[in-house]
Amino acid sequence: MKKCLSVVILVLILWNLSGCALFKLREDVQFSKDSCLLIGEIINVSSSKKPIVVVAYSNRNGIVTIGDYAVLSGSGQYEILVQEGQYEIFAFEDKNGDLSYNPGEWSGYYGKPDQVKTQMGGAVFGLDIILTPKKKQPVSSFSSMLVQSSGGKSKPSTSAGALANLDDPAFSAQNGLDGFWAPLEFFKRIGCNIYFVEPYDSKKTPILFVHGAAGSPQDWRYFIDHLDRSRYQPWIFYYPSGARLDTTSFLLRTKLYDLYRKYQFESLYVVAHSMGGLVSRSAIIAKEDNYHDTIQLFVSISTPWGGEQRAKTGVKQSPAVIPSWKDMDPDSEYIKRVLGTKLDPSIRYYLFFGHKGGGSLFRQNNDNTVTLESMLDLRAQADALKVSGLNEDHVSILSSPQMMSQFKAVLAGTEANKDKTYVRSKGYLNVVHAFDPPTVNIPSQMALVLAPTGTDEKETQLKIDPFQPRQETGAIVPKTYDVSLCALGFKTEPDKITLDIKAGKIEEAKFVLKPQGMIAGYMTAATSADDSFWGFFKDLPENVQIRAIKLTGPGISRQLKPNDKMSDREVLATFLASRDFAFKAAFAFFDLPAGEFDLTIEADGCETFSTKIKAEPGEFAPPAPFRLILK
Repeated sequence: MKKCLSVVILVLILWNLSGCALFKLREDVQFSKDSCLLIGEIINVSSSKKPIVVVAYSNRNGIVTIGDYAVLSGSGQYEILVQEGQYEIFAFEDKNGDLSYNPGEWSGYYGKPDQVKTQMGGAVFGLDIILTPKKKQPVSSFSSMLVQSSGGKSKPSTSAGALANLDDPAFSAQNGLDGFWAPLEFFKRIGCNIYFVEPYDSKKTPILFVHGAAGSPQDWRYFIDHLDRSRYQPWIFYYPSGARLDTTSFLLRTKLYDLYRKYQFESLYVVAHSMGGLVSRSAIIAKEDNYHDTIQLFVSISTPWGGEQRAKTGVKQSPAVIPSWKDMDPDSEYIKRVLGTKLDPSIRYYLFFGHKGGGSLFRQNNDNTVTLESMLDLRAQADALKVSGLNEDHVSILSSPQMMSQFKAVLAGTEANKDKTYVRSKGYLNVVHAFDPPTVNIPSQMALVLAPTGTDEKETQLKIDPFQPRQETGAIVPKTYDVSLCALGFKTEPDKITLDIKAGKIEEAKFVLKPQGMIAGYMTAATSADDSFWGFFKDLPENVQIRAIKLTGPGISRQLKPNDKMSDREVLATFLASRDFAFKAAFAFFDLPAGEFDLTIEADGCETFSTKIKAEPGEFAPPAPFRLILK
């Protein structure tokens, strides 16, 4: 009988899925397994501030094929999704908006250019490009090629915080549905981003809205229309909801990280509907991220905290599996992880659910989409200040006057609970840096790290312009800090300066950066073909013990073994001081000469991993995670 019910449920899942759509889903999933996410930073100091186009292409005997491209509003992170292969990456400032490179437009390559080799599934990081006015001779102007590759329309900007209009067709309900059934195709057309509906205003508290499965930014129209826009500014996270939740949550984290580096906002409220609650919670519990301490409120609405049994059935029996179903399985590692970590007690969490639905022989009591049992999972309730039920279904709850009334009461309670003694920081730092030798290639990124002295408090990271030898940064909460300057591929002297930051004062920190060879990486578990998905990595099982990480090469023979007893602060200090270390699944070797090295990783329960890797002083691009094959 149980098997018969499972078959019936599966039929219900696929009831409205035509043969054509099913074929499209199969095709999208197969391409997803063969695809890889390319991530880097664009640095542009041009005064024209025009959109930037980033192109990944293959060049075989002069035949240029577009892998994918992204459009940015300015300097910042880009993400490009390509199938397995080798690519060059070119970026240019598109002054006339024709998606073609024209002489005189600032431009740059990743590397000289360098070939980027992808891996099935996963991502390659650190593909940074600096735009300069120096004339380039790219393999193509890309005239008309980019528009054709994206179905005849230019893509929206994927710069974090790009301005958007809810009426834009890209944000339609149909596109949201496409993001569920064909996440890869959606990503290549639209991307994944946090959008602003108005320019950033530091006087207003941002509220981040996160839609659910098959949702779109337009789902939040009622909330946004009834929001007090004199006090709050709406941000919207738009993502392909059929993608693996680890992938979408990771991209949410990178966008928030980028926005915090740019605006250093003091407060952030997060409101999520349905599956968006699971995506959001993963980002909220990431205590190591720079924005974490700003999150003061989390509201989930109709979230399936206990997963979805139909997703589990679909994974087992469907002829084509939507990737996010794997994470919506009630027994998935994703759900176990996000609910296994409690929310920080400083975050006010409210759980809302609807109970206007039904139940039947085949389905427990539900809101016409999610079961009450799942929405009221005890692990989620344990963190909630209040659990509230409304006589609404899964969709109507987002346009419910009663829901809005309760939401406004939550906002009022959160405002009343804020620390009224908080005063915006007035401490500042004048950062001075120089390179030795001065002719070295300037790195693309640089960060100022402020670690509170003598405590385990989380460090603060501020973005520093590597092209400005002297710059003022702030505001900084007054206290004593160990201040460091970090640029990958360089050793900073001194590695830290202890400074007492005071309100109304400007302190000064001077650093010299010298090129050094560096090899660092992160170890993950290799995935099966069925589990391969762009932007998705599988953590090593807890029972896997790394015995040795060996590096041999020109005059070098070193070996590391992870020291998991180190504190996060000790790991940070060791890294900033350019001392070799291994901690859990991460490791780094410093002060290496230029050359090619043999890297070997030995771990219990895994096949020995070996690869060759190059080091070049003054240059470092994080390699793709090293995938260990489990025995």
